[in-house]
Amino acid sequence: MTESKTGKPERADIWQQLKAHHAQITDVHLRDLFEREPERSDKYCIRIGDLLIDYSKHKITEETLSLLLSLADACEIKEKTSAMFSGEKVNTSENSPALHPMLRAPSTDNLEVEGTNISQLVYSQLSRIREFVQSLHAGYICGASGMPIKTVINIGIGGSDLGPRLVIDALASHKVGDIDIEFVSNLDPNDIAGVLERCNADTSLFIVASKSFTTLETRANADAAKNWLKENGCTDLSRHIVAVTTNQDAALEFGARDDYIFYFWDWVGGRYSLWSSVGLAIAIAIGMDNFEEMLAGAHTIDTHFRSQPAQQNGPVILGLLSIWYNNFFEAESHAVIPYDQYLRLLPEYLSQLVMESNGKSVSRQGEAIQHRSSPIVWGGIGTNVQHTFFQMLHQGTHLVPIDFLLPLKNETNPEQHMNLVSNCLAQSEALMLGQTDNTDPKRHFPGNTPSTTIAYSTLSANVLGMLIALYEHKTFVEAMLWDINPFDQWGVELGKKLAQNLSQELAENKGVKGEHDASTALLMNEYLKRNQP
Repeated sequence: MTESKTGKPERADIWQQLKAHHAQITDVHLRDLFEREPERSDKYCIRIGDLLIDYSKHKITEETLSLLLSLADACEIKEKTSAMFSGEKVNTSENSPALHPMLRAPSTDNLEVEGTNISQLVYSQLSRIREFVQSLHAGYICGASGMPIKTVINIGIGGSDLGPRLVIDALASHKVGDIDIEFVSNLDPNDIAGVLERCNADTSLFIVASKSFTTLETRANADAAKNWLKENGCTDLSRHIVAVTTNQDAALEFGARDDYIFYFWDWVGGRYSLWSSVGLAIAIAIGMDNFEEMLAGAHTIDTHFRSQPAQQNGPVILGLLSIWYNNFFEAESHAVIPYDQYLRLLPEYLSQLVMESNGKSVSRQGEAIQHRSSPIVWGGIGTNVQHTFFQMLHQGTHLVPIDFLLPLKNETNPEQHMNLVSNCLAQSEALMLGQTDNTDPKRHFPGNTPSTTIAYSTLSANVLGMLIALYEHKTFVEAMLWDINPFDQWGVELGKKLAQNLSQELAENKGVKGEHDASTALLMNEYLKRNQP
């Protein structure tokens, strides 16, 4: 057994070989690699359905890729992938499986876990969602006054907000019907106040999405919504509240009626939940057919990830490249640049997916890891960001690997779209090649910045499902290479606990009583002083 299988990949022989290889290749320029291998674009390229993943602009050779693939083998990526898809308890700290791929699997893909048919659970909820969405659009679901629903407000936070928000924005061109979708997530009361100003209580429906139904931000905003409904004369709150949760009792106690409660399960992590009933707002916005098309796209990636050998496997290759730069080149961040207006929220979505999953410093065995884990994920949409942070990417002092996402077709304005495509390709080429100017250092571009380009025809529901699932599985691969658990998030708990105690002290309005550091005490007292009656 190699050392990597004990949970310490940095001690494995292959890890040390990669370090030695990095020392040999670190000063090699990307333009030299293209001169040596004119066929690189054919060699380092993966096609999955409509996706083209070009990873030729990376500081890798055949030897690099061979070593990285050996690392994947030493860390048992194939076996751990099978374990996840088979329903094993890969979420080790919470003793739970991670079955989100089953949320988009065909109904015939029966998987039984501890005596429960997972496919039957999933499709019972999908069937209920379809019926609800059709009734809503047909005007059969009405508010307490008998008026049909015209606005749906999704109240959630984290994955219960970011996932539906991303998809609905990305698939705006797929909108069906005339129901508007709004989102509320922030504890800041200005968030929900701004949304409610645009709504009519008689025609508004609130989706309260929370696994536990106890999340502070979500419950606070849900309470504000109930108060607003009462203040505006609502006589039956249950006709305006839908719950998406694992906690039926709490939802009923809150005021949701049983047939307005949709379920998901403990094995669905928040950042993997948009495929579940948490996607109810998505199905309302784009229709159930498009929602299921998105599920099908994700399933295409699931099948690819499970079946393809590592050297032809998109998530595996992308995960290995991430480790290559993060752990050997010591790149501290990773930029995601969609040249697609519809994907403007993707960088924010991926920042949660990647950093909440892999921002860990403890191994799956509970030991401190001795290597870097998650990079900082950030980005923005092209061409806008060419006029903001691209200066740093071209001439700054940080190495930042980049993902470009590029739609290749646009029938609305082909000529303008051609200019968009040209800009994306030009940026990736310029960042790779650079420009030597010995007469004026200010005009010198070092180049040698690695990038992946993921191209597709247009952003259909199917393609969006593929893209999100691709990044989900890439994140899983990274975690297995770092030997961390990507399915828990204990790091968010301490702040919640402290906030509860602070809220109680501030509510008493009698000065600071608990043991706090001088800075916190100062700010608490300042708050109390400025809020004196």
